[in-house]
Amino acid sequence: MVAPLYQCLIFGKPSPEQVAAFSVAITKAMDDFGLKPVEHFSITEGFGDAFVETVPAVAVFFGTEAPKLPEHANLLRLSIPVIPLVSKVANVSIELPECLWPLNALALAADDVSLVKPAGVALQCLGLLPAQRRVFVSYRRTESRDAAVQLFEELSARQFDVFLDTHSVGVATDFQAMLWHRLCDSDVVVMLDTPGFFESRWTRIEWGRAIDKYISILQVLWPGHKASRYSALATPMSLVDGDIEDGKLTDAIVESIALKVEVLRSKSVALRHANITGHLRSSMERMGGSVEGVGQRRSILLRMPSGIPLVAHPSVGVPTAVTLHDAVRDGDPRQTILVYDHVGLSEQWMSHLGWLGANFNTVKWIRSREAGWDLSGLEGV
Repeated sequence: MVAPLYQCLIFGKPSPEQVAAFSVAITKAMDDFGLKPVEHFSITEGFGDAFVETVPAVAVFFGTEAPKLPEHANLLRLSIPVIPLVSKVANVSIELPECLWPLNALALAADDVSLVKPAGVALQCLGLLPAQRRVFVSYRRTESRDAAVQLFEELSARQFDVFLDTHSVGVATDFQAMLWHRLCDSDVVVMLDTPGFFESRWTRIEWGRAIDKYISILQVLWPGHKASRYSALATPMSLVDGDIEDGKLTDAIVESIALKVEVLRSKSVALRHANITGHLRSSMERMGGSVEGVGQRRSILLRMPSGIPLVAHPSVGVPTAVTLHDAVRDGDPRQTILVYDHVGLSEQWMSHLGWLGANFNTVKWIRSREAGWDLSGLEGV
């Protein structure tokens, strides 16, 4: 039997309903990446007989009274991250074993019955989702500034990295260059769709560029406002009278937006990953090379026309030195390439990537939209 690419381990004393909900949430998120149960990932209570020590894994501990985790030493030995779940933060010392007290626990939210948040954290630990949870708020200042500022504050308090034009660009910084750069690095765009949203040139540009970068858009539709035909690709969330009070969203709506963003994150990252790999696959096949399979951490196994094997690491968003480290952490002997979408990145950051490529040449940088051009340079095809 072929080992899976990822493993999710469940510990503690979850209810059958929690096990079922978590399994469904993980399976849905994995499906966004084209990963199938058993073949590509496994979910087991405890280590299970089929556990493979060399395959990336994450553990989830469901807190309970008189908790025990005898497997902790083995989890430490294998460097498997553990996600502690509690009913509320104040119960950490009651519902978690002492060995997990140093870890930041996640309090289960009453409205997250599908366990979307724990599933998202599990995917982050497995490297399928970025650790930073980045959101871009797109709005028209004259119509929804108060609500936009409110979302910036409320989502930031929920540990999202939120970009808001009036709060997120430093002094003496090229405003537009930074705005587009941060848009490129966002998982989800929250669009406050007021009646005049598409009448603004800047919001139209934000919309169009988010679509071009395959970033998922949550369309928060103002009460009584009919969606534009341009917004058909967004995920709609319609508001009604009473959802906005004195220009601000109610607490219930803010919480609903936060949960919907969590759901959209995996879809958005998976779609952007697929777009990058699509460009790569198309370029490789036109050159006469081949795509031979999928490796760990969403890597793609390739073979050049000359027969040279490559392992490609698609990078969603803005690549960094950490991205570079992640690409070589598995010690694969094949030539490693890091594939990213350079469109919209600031000139300053592109200069930084050029410096990284020149000084750390064990990894070759490939621009996905110019993959054929860049790949040809590897062997002079």
